[in-house]
Amino acid sequence: MTHYEKQLGFREGFLPARPRAPALPTVKTVALIAALIAYAVGFAILYPLAQASVSKSAAEGNDPAMMDFVAP
Repeated sequence: MTHYEKQLGFREGFLPARPRAPALPTVKTVALIAALIAYAVGFAILYPLAQASVSKSAAEGNDPAMMDFVAP
């Protein structure tokens, strides 16, 4: 090594920089993905329950599509 070369410090190449909090866009992306997954899971759970309820009402004669013909 000559006198004109700068010595390589620990932070410049041997050790990684100190860990820091994730960037704001990363946090927003993770929150959006979590919300979309929760929405999909909720839809997958609640849709069959609602469909069964509507089917039961239609079988009993309470079909919402027929209300125009029955109501005044």
